Amino acid sequence: MKRLQHSKNFFLMLICFITYPSFCYSSENTQFNYISTAIQSVITADEHPYLNKRIFLAYKKIVDDLYFVSPQHLLWLNKDELNNQNIMAVLKLISTAKQSGLEEEHYNLSLLRTQWQQLKDQPDSSFNQLATLDIAISINLFHFLSDLHFGRINPLTLAFNFVPNKNSSKFVPLILNAIQTNEIDKLANKVEPHHPIYRSLKTALLNYRQLNATPYPNKIRYISSIHVGETAPQIIAIRQQLKHLGIQTSYKNTASCLFDDNLLNSIKTFQIHHGLMDDGVIGRETIKALNIPLSKRIQQIELAMERFRWLPKIQTDSLVIVNIPAFQLWAYNTRDTNSSNVLNMKVIVGESVKSKSPVFTADMYYVEFSPYWNIPKSITIEEILPKLEENALYLEQQNMELVTGFHNNEIPVLYTEDSITQLKNGLLKIRQRPGEKNALGKVKFIFPNKHNVYLHDTPSQELFNKPKRDLSHGCIRVEKPTELASFLLESKPGWNQKETLKAMQLQQPKQVRLKKPIPVIIFYSTALAIKDKIYFYNDIYDYDAKLNQALIKHSNRQKAHFSTLLSSN
Repeated sequence: MKRLQHSKNFFLMLICFITYPSFCYSSENTQFNYISTAIQSVITADEHPYLNKRIFLAYKKIVDDLYFVSPQHLLWLNKDELNNQNIMAVLKLISTAKQSGLEEEHYNLSLLRTQWQQLKDQPDSSFNQLATLDIAISINLFHFLSDLHFGRINPLTLAFNFVPNKNSSKFVPLILNAIQTNEIDKLANKVEPHHPIYRSLKTALLNYRQLNATPYPNKIRYISSIHVGETAPQIIAIRQQLKHLGIQTSYKNTASCLFDDNLLNSIKTFQIHHGLMDDGVIGRETIKALNIPLSKRIQQIELAMERFRWLPKIQTDSLVIVNIPAFQLWAYNTRDTNSSNVLNMKVIVGESVKSKSPVFTADMYYVEFSPYWNIPKSITIEEILPKLEENALYLEQQNMELVTGFHNNEIPVLYTEDSITQLKNGLLKIRQRPGEKNALGKVKFIFPNKHNVYLHDTPSQELFNKPKRDLSHGCIRVEKPTELASFLLESKPGWNQKETLKAMQLQQPKQVRLKKPIPVIIFYSTALAIKDKIYFYNDIYDYDAKLNQALIKHSNRQKAHFSTLLSSN
């Protein structure tokens, strides 16, 4: 009898195998086919029922790649269990957008939650409805990760010469792996910039939002500059503001109007952190900075985070960064975690009206000691020719000469009426010989670029004492050229600070190639965060205002589409 039962079971198993999938697994297989058909129907459509058409078309190819791995399965939804952990995790992830200076509704969070709730309230949801929401979640996740990684605005439209490479296909394996390992919550951290300044900005954003949640003290009226030891009624409000910012945490007499030494230290700290001359005087600019609303500071941080997303990924041991509105340069070894080893100096950048320094990245290849200054045609026409008409000895007095080209071995052309005519017609050029009067000083740092911009020394060291240093024709003058040259050449055999100083005294130009190229980033950010300290600067080129307008326009497009969807549902 047992043998008969065993034979019967074997026979049934054999029938199942022979008739698969039309018998035992026909229901499950049919469900897979329905899901696959529904997914392809949504992906191949010209538009999505409730997503922005532009966004849908931008990501549909990548979404197709995402579902290609398992075309018969939904990624976030399950018809039998709509409250599964995947959809809850991905919606929670999108809800963290504000922490990174983004808006969660740009990724349709409310809409996705509403559609999800409707499916839960409708037990007989079709496979097409499930696939439609599943793909909507995937597209909004791609959109969110892309904005986190690449930024929302094309930098080239805002005078930032960083070529965007928005290849979102790199997110496909990240998402699939996150689903498999239940680490969807870690996706944002994996795609956000890993630059320490960006991470510190994110922390500062949280801190300033918390500060902004409590009432900010009243605005302070500027009457006249206040010096240490003086009394003024505004001192009480100034102390309150500094305490609110965490700069001055305690003082003995809250009602005192005396500008004492304790307040002096706090004022200097505030000035350093707000791009002001740290002279300890409470002047007009210091009062102005104290009165700026925290909402404005939050906006500066958010704009800075957006710009850091534009930066190309740089994998190198050494790096040179110039931040234009900070009038500062930093040079450091990226593998050295000791912040005290960072070389920092003041810089002079392009004048804000006519000669803005461009924003870009390039590799530095060599240093040139005792350089010629090859004077640009625009400076020759606008500045030197008028002076020559007034003073025929101007070139000689400024150690300048006429040449046919800018090679170092050019033979100077004699100064005559004929040669001046050739100069006016563009047939001759002017260069300044190496020496004490040379506008480039004793060394320049070359990173070839289409803007013909470089770093260089200057004989006008007194200009570094000015708080606002947009004074050049576009190139960038450095305060500590000897230290910068030593940093760049430290890995080159036979070079040290002594050799650098020796080369700077040469009478003829000398080029020294770096051991390997070093990236240079000419950047623009009115907010920087280094470790736990935040720094703010004035928007000297009006670039914050332009980026903010671009983001408002971007946001309004998103909100307009979202409003249309709400009214149609």
